[in-house]
Amino acid sequence: MKFHSNLDLYLIGMFSLCLVQPLVTQITRPSQGPNYYSSYIRHAVCRATDPIKYPKTVEDIVAIVNEAIDRGVKVKAFGQRHSITDVICTDGIPIDMRSFKSVEMNADETSTFGAGVTVQEAGDFLLQHKRALKVLPAYGNITLAGAIGTGAHGSSIKFHSSLSAQVARMTIVNGLGKVMVISSREDLRSFKVHLGLLGIIVDVTLNTVPLYKLKSHTAVASDEVLTNGEAIGWAKASDQLTLYWFPSISEIVISNMSVVPAETVGDIKLFMSTTFESNVLNTIYKESAFNLSASDCTAASTLGKKMLHFLDMRFRTQLSPDTVCERQTPTNDTETNPIVGYPHDLLSAVCGEDDKISACAWSHPQPYSTETLDSEFDFPLDDMPEVVRTIKDIVEKTSTAFPAYGIILRFSNESDIYMSTSYKRPSCHLEFQLWKRSDFYNEASGNLAGYQTILQALSKQFNARSHWAKSGLVYHSSSILDKKLNSFARQRFIAAMQKYDPNGIFLNNFGRRLMNKDTEIDFDPLTTRCALLDNCFCSNSSDCGGQQNCTSISGYNYPVCQTRNIVATQFERHDYPATFEVGHWFFNSFPPLVRSLTC
Repeated sequence: MKFHSNLDLYLIGMFSLCLVQPLVTQITRPSQGPNYYSSYIRHAVCRATDPIKYPKTVEDIVAIVNEAIDRGVKVKAFGQRHSITDVICTDGIPIDMRSFKSVEMNADETSTFGAGVTVQEAGDFLLQHKRALKVLPAYGNITLAGAIGTGAHGSSIKFHSSLSAQVARMTIVNGLGKVMVISSREDLRSFKVHLGLLGIIVDVTLNTVPLYKLKSHTAVASDEVLTNGEAIGWAKASDQLTLYWFPSISEIVISNMSVVPAETVGDIKLFMSTTFESNVLNTIYKESAFNLSASDCTAASTLGKKMLHFLDMRFRTQLSPDTVCERQTPTNDTETNPIVGYPHDLLSAVCGEDDKISACAWSHPQPYSTETLDSEFDFPLDDMPEVVRTIKDIVEKTSTAFPAYGIILRFSNESDIYMSTSYKRPSCHLEFQLWKRSDFYNEASGNLAGYQTILQALSKQFNARSHWAKSGLVYHSSSILDKKLNSFARQRFIAAMQKYDPNGIFLNNFGRRLMNKDTEIDFDPLTTRCALLDNCFCSNSSDCGGQQNCTSISGYNYPVCQTRNIVATQFERHDYPATFEVGHWFFNSFPPLVRSLTC
């Protein structure tokens, strides 16, 4: 392929440039202890006493729990391990629940699913029965039990925003090895976001609705709507609304989904797979940008930031109304804005986690796997104007770019579920992704000072609550949990833990922190620079990258990792080619810019 010959020539040239050498670091993935396991991308690392067990029946689960009781060890059940926090960890017996794939349509039009059924599988099953779920999370390959356990959500104030809110009842094995059905309203307020601390979920019964479709319309607006009340009004009035915010160019892309009859023409399915070739290019590009932006040479770091803003602009262009809705139908026709499809096909995109040709971005072979630190915080909806003004101020002071689809804003109504991040308050969920370095133990990603200031402002200034399955581990520490949790809700959830697991069989470090029994966190034991992936707030510069200082930016008293000699620079649209075609710019325009540096 021509791509590979261009790439080979480019690499020869790039390796001769000391500023970006080595271009992609191939690190040796560490050998783990015999019973170590981690999240789907290596972040939290768990040290179990036993190998992972794979039960097939309820009787298998009961036997495992009774074994744990007899041996005096702990148990933890999980599914796809898409939680990057240590909520998935145990120091005892880990249990993989993905074999529990039962599906059943009930006479009362609820549907019962085994714990290992994925969101996409549930949608496909309900479609056969002309039923659907009202709202779904944004990724379809996660298991229902795991999604419910961590409060996975969509974006709707009008309807249920989470899978948890649609739970009618569930079957569990409790900490005494007893099979129970949980159906009372008070018990479900704890079990609907159970965090794996109340029992092992065997199956879950969900309320369903008559089959419908969604019509998705995409538009662009000035980000002024985020501060003048318009966006809040849209969120309250829309069936489902997601905003993609690009603060450096003061624009948002609006994805507004409306419920339409199931007979409406349209059958679009959204996928998030990437080819190996695109992952190679993306990896080389981001490593080049990060190497430059981490340089203590001001000209080099400015060029690196320009590269990141280039991607920022490119993703904004990909989300534009003219391109975001071009998807292939089953008949290979192309439909454009707006698009129509079944809810699980439009709301819960999927990718191949095992397919190495066209796979999830994180599933490609190393070192070309694209891994991110996904941070999400939930703050009171009424605080959105002030949050937006704060972020715009931070972005201006740090030249921060958001090269993975900008900042994503989704919405939820208040919830009475004790561990819901929207407990007792209508909320905005703010999410963005930090691209991890190939050598994420030692090398700093770009935009770190801006990202870290934003996240600490959300947590400390706006009392924002981190998603249970996302964000760096420091945002799940004891001190942050004390700020995050409503005291009454915390007490009621702990009471449920003591009721259904009186001997602490399901307790792990995460649960001990929640109960204020300990402060230990299941960090990756190979972590050396703890602030690079938000495993700590930096206390000295050795917590940061090699060319960074632990400092704070003007106007914000938060410790962050900032590259030395960096200068905030504003980038305008005219700084970039109109097409925003990364490959052409990278191969043709970028090398002369590097050669012109005088560092």
